[in-house]
Amino acid sequence: MANTLRLAVYPVTQVVVLIEQCLFILVGWYDRYLYSPLQVTLWPLVEKVPRSIVLDGREVNIFTANIVSWSRTVLAIPIALTLKHQYYWAGFWLVMFHDFLDHLDGIVAKVQKQKYGQLDDPLVGGFMDAFCDKIVNVLSLWSILMVTDFSHMTWLQSAVYLAACATIIGYEFTLGVVRVQDFFRAYYFREFKKTDETSEKTSTAAVMEGKLKEKLESIGIATLCLAQGHLNPFNGASGIIGVTCLILSIRLAHSSLASKLDAREPQLRSQARAWDDEDETKYSANIKELKETKSSDAETQVDITELDADANENTEKSRNTDGVSHDSDFHRSFSMPGLVLFNENTLDCRVERVYTVGCFDLFHYGHIRLLKEMRKYGKKVIVGVHDSRSIYQLKKRVPVDSTVTRMRNVKEFADEVFCVAGTDPSPFIEYIFDRSSLKNNAIYIRGDDMPEFPAKKVCERLMTVKFLPYTEGVSSTKLRKNIINSSNVDAVFKDVHGDIMPY
Repeated sequence: MANTLRLAVYPVTQVVVLIEQCLFILVGWYDRYLYSPLQVTLWPLVEKVPRSIVLDGREVNIFTANIVSWSRTVLAIPIALTLKHQYYWAGFWLVMFHDFLDHLDGIVAKVQKQKYGQLDDPLVGGFMDAFCDKIVNVLSLWSILMVTDFSHMTWLQSAVYLAACATIIGYEFTLGVVRVQDFFRAYYFREFKKTDETSEKTSTAAVMEGKLKEKLESIGIATLCLAQGHLNPFNGASGIIGVTCLILSIRLAHSSLASKLDAREPQLRSQARAWDDEDETKYSANIKELKETKSSDAETQVDITELDADANENTEKSRNTDGVSHDSDFHRSFSMPGLVLFNENTLDCRVERVYTVGCFDLFHYGHIRLLKEMRKYGKKVIVGVHDSRSIYQLKKRVPVDSTVTRMRNVKEFADEVFCVAGTDPSPFIEYIFDRSSLKNNAIYIRGDDMPEFPAKKVCERLMTVKFLPYTEGVSSTKLRKNIINSSNVDAVFKDVHGDIMPY
């Protein structure tokens, strides 16, 4: 039975191997006979076109690789209109013109880099080049499916036609999602020096297989536009060529997707290990600092207890000496410079709850000081922490620490921590606020560096707002800049935090 299956599968595997060999031959031909000659021909023409012009004293870019990339995305609209109004040859030439622009943007990028230097971001350019292709291809294939008359096809022809188009749409959509993820990951790594530029280029640059896939898809889409002139697209050569090109491009699309996923896997594993080590280091440092703080508080409490005992002893001696009867409820306070003592019956003048909201990225001494000060004003400290998405929307940058890490750091000094999953914390504060307490029994604490903060109106309506002095000399922004600019990260953290929060 096993031998029979092998004999049955063997011809299929040989056909697949033969197709792959033919595709790789096409890759070489494409590079040798199409892309290279086109680059040689267009290079001197592109050099003569100015990159920018001056309007009203301002320099305006009119011809860059990125402009060519995103402008060709607009072609999806006229392609759909030509198919709708049965101008099939016009649709054919629009698809081929889009394919030509795909060549042109790469040539423009190379020419202008040599002529003006690296003015455009290569990371953005590589992303836009590939992503714009996928937008046009998916929308064009969808338009073709919308205008195709399946009533004149057999069920097998319809199945092959639909499968080829739907599979390409699925692969293009998946590749687009992977491209977006790789772009933002590479951009984040580059901004915060998490990896080198070679790894970024590996994850975003289009390989020649991907370029051949784009050419086959363009030819397939263009010829399928012509095939709409037949009642049955398979009755003409254009329909057969179009479906064949799409089927061949499926193998290349799968190979392109697999190579991108394989390339990102080891990088993700190493980065995950690095993040885990970093979080563990910061968590250990926070625990150590907290233990030192609690130990210091315990020593202070012991000193206070001893002094209170001495005070009671002195009071008792005074009573026995002067013979005067004192009221047993009368409390005689004992004081010394910098210290005020109360007995157990003294009322706690703090409010019930004290609130604040922040990012708490790169948890530092300024954050710790704020949270400790909050404890002096309220019995229960409640803190809201913005999630990473809202921080990016507010500050146009991705936080270094994850949301979980930042909340975990704050929880060491707070009673309750809640996540603020939006740019406006107002609804979250209203939800978490205890309305059973009076307004004067809750305080919202804020640093005086930002008197006009988000949700100020809600906070003033619900409770008293108090501003605390900003801790000079330390901030997450400064830490981030120091980390990026410094080659010795340990020295930076030691310089900023000292012995309070070792890195």
